Amino acid sequence: FMPLSVQAIVGGVDETGPHIYALDPFGGVTEEKYFATGSGSPIAMGELETNIKDGLTVEEALPLVVKSLKAAMRRDVATGDYIDIIIVDSKGFKELSEDDKAKLMASV
Repeated sequence: FMPLSVQAIVGGVDETGPHIYALDPFGGVTEEKYFATGSGSPIAMGELETNIKDGLTVEEALPLVVKSLKAAMRRDVATGDYIDIIIVDSKGFKELSEDDKAKLMASV
């Protein structure tokens, strides 16, 4: 019985490069190349598995990530229609502005 559960995604960059970890509600941790969570995650992960390739730049990956989110939004009402986009690299993190997100969403 788990009335309130969270599946967290934790990411960062260290001396070996970028890392992303999925933490499940039972305490399990897996390192992933990319990850989605929530009711629309099967749809988003399907898009990511089809389109994400090793060696993409942030600029190349962002439209693919947004495409996966838009697919989840179209097919899963519980996904909602608002996203935050935060880019984490060796210099720190940057959250995309509302204008930048709107342009990116419109371009995909």
